[in-house]
Amino acid sequence: MSRTPFNLVLTLCLATGCVPAAAAKLVIWMVGDDKTPRVMQPAVQAYRALHPGVDIEVRDVPWTDAMTKYSAALASRRGPDLITGSTSYAIALGAKGALVDLNQAAPDLVRELEQHANPGALRAIRRPDGTLHGAPFDMHVQLQYYRSDLLRAAPTDWDGFLAAARALLAQGHGFAQQWGNTSWLGFYPYLRQAGGAVYDEGCTRAVVDSPAAVRALAYYASLYRELKAPTDGWPDADGGLESGAYALMQSGTWLLSRMDMTHKGLVGRWAAAPLPMGPTGRRTAVLGGTVLAITRFSPNRALALDFMRGVYQPDTTRRMAEAALAYGGMWLPSGRQDQIATLNLPHRQALLDQLADAEGPPPCPAWIRQDYLVTRAVQRAVLASGDAQTELSRAAAVMNRALEVQR
Repeated sequence: MSRTPFNLVLTLCLATGCVPAAAAKLVIWMVGDDKTPRVMQPAVQAYRALHPGVDIEVRDVPWTDAMTKYSAALASRRGPDLITGSTSYAIALGAKGALVDLNQAAPDLVRELEQHANPGALRAIRRPDGTLHGAPFDMHVQLQYYRSDLLRAAPTDWDGFLAAARALLAQGHGFAQQWGNTSWLGFYPYLRQAGGAVYDEGCTRAVVDSPAAVRALAYYASLYRELKAPTDGWPDADGGLESGAYALMQSGTWLLSRMDMTHKGLVGRWAAAPLPMGPTGRRTAVLGGTVLAITRFSPNRALALDFMRGVYQPDTTRRMAEAALAYGGMWLPSGRQDQIATLNLPHRQALLDQLADAEGPPPCPAWIRQDYLVTRAVQRAVLASGDAQTELSRAAAVMNRALEVQR
């Protein structure tokens, strides 16, 4: 009797031993806490429905360990297929050759991002030469929060803010900044609202001592001198809003989803608004968040790219944002900003208005090594009454010397 192909294969396996082919697997590392991987589950489910043979493992990586773990994976060329990390991670790791340039690997995805991503989020990770080592993933911006029973409407410009804050302070209600307090991050919106920048467009020179930057720092320091704003790193500004210690505060958009839940005494007594406009007429807020990127050493690059394309499908993105809200978190899709309008959030219009004028950190490789210099200048002006021009010029000189050495 002749042997069938199956019998031939079976005979060969019995003679030599057969190992079943390993199922394809994607490993994703996400910065955050142990709840963070829940955000990715809608994307995982959607992908598995189309690719049932692909296993996907999502792990959380604490922020404090992330750069160390990512750098170790780069050195060993072993680790995850996809990662999330801050915008500075995308710039720094991309410059080291650790991440895939999406312009080359997925121009179709880049076109989608250019159409739907928050422009500020995209600018924050696109280097001056156009290289894009990741896709905008999520974002937060600063907003004004205020006691709506103490203030009829939020102030709309710098002068109006100082006038409102002085009047409230006379009544015993102060002002506090929470996210980025007395650091470069807290100062950055004022810098951009005044028309200033940290570097020139080519990232070749620090310009943080320009007249616009000096004006911004002088104004920022006045908020602490005149309004007696707290100077610790993370004041309990939302708690102070509830107690009445503060009637005005600035913090991140994550409070939109949790203010009523964590501060019952504020229900119906608070509102949110975009930041006040600076002298340029802009109300720019700092844009923080993460990117999604593919490691260059991934053996599953094609699968990882397909997975990324799925993440940015509108239905998947919306369900990811809803998954975060379901556990009391906040995940605002920076790569599909159009989906934010569908979310059930209080003061959603204020959020949308602010997202229209938001900028991330400078997309310059040097920034991750130089941000402390700007923070030091800010703190000398705020905490030690340093002269704004002197402190910023000192920072710019150090930054430019380092840039010259790198060239």
